Amino acid sequence: MRSPVLMFDFGNVLAFFDYTIIYGKLGARLGLSAEAFHELAKSKGLKGRLSEFESGRLSPEEFSAIVQREVGLDITFEEFAEAWQDIFELNAPVAALAAELKAGGYTLLLGSNTNALHATFYRRQFRETLDQFDHFVLSHEILAMKPSRAFFEACTRAVGAPADSCIFIDDVEENVQGAREAGLVGLVYTDAATLRDDLRALGVDPTGPSFESPRT
Repeated sequence: MRSPVLMFDFGNVLAFFDYTIIYGKLGARLGLSAEAFHELAKSKGLKGRLSEFESGRLSPEEFSAIVQREVGLDITFEEFAEAWQDIFELNAPVAALAAELKAGGYTLLLGSNTNALHATFYRRQFRETLDQFDHFVLSHEILAMKPSRAFFEACTRAVGAPADSCIFIDDVEENVQGAREAGLVGLVYTDAATLRDDLRALGVDPTGPSFESPRT
């Protein structure tokens, strides 16, 4: 296994997502704008329910029922799932980078705070890109979310590598800090060009030299 193991976040790194699509679709069922539906959902405390869903404590059917009850919806689970799932757009430059790194012999892991409805959908939608990845650590499957140490320990167990030979790439500073506290090298993602530069600075290149973990 070529060192380091490269661990990518999904949302806003490998692909972009837009929750306003969900708000618009569900809001339309109630005669509300996307913004008005979002405010209604917040007022009902549904952000906390989403965390329960993404940490595997609620099934898709349970989550759908809770959301519908709280906001006054009455649609089938299948209709809810359709509205919930299709919110992603591939970040093509990062997908291309992942493919180059895989071809160069690096092991790739996808590590995401996500839920069963989204993960099922995007693993099918972006199958060609995600086929480049050797391992998947998804919050709803391991019952732990970033930035918890448990999440990052699950990542290192999945790849069978020491933490300091793993690089975790995430767009959320808090998650990157969690990775660092768990002993991984953490990179904050801003854009694909900067990510390439940051990886090269660590000696990561499909044809480049071996990686050395930075010492502090």
